[in-house]
Amino acid sequence: MERTWGLIDGVVANGQVEDEEALWSKVEARCAYLQTQPDLIRSHTLFHWWPGG
Repeated sequence: MERTWGLIDGVVANGQVEDEEALWSKVEARCAYLQTQPDLIRSHTLFHWWPGG
């Protein structure tokens, strides 16, 4: 998770929200988008030294 946080944080933190509900909506929307981007996730989580990687 640490390696992928930047993919969420940058988009969410660089905006303005009215309340906590709006913040979580932005986080959820970004996570939904990232689910459609397996290559992007893989580029942040595939370690050459990890077994099976």
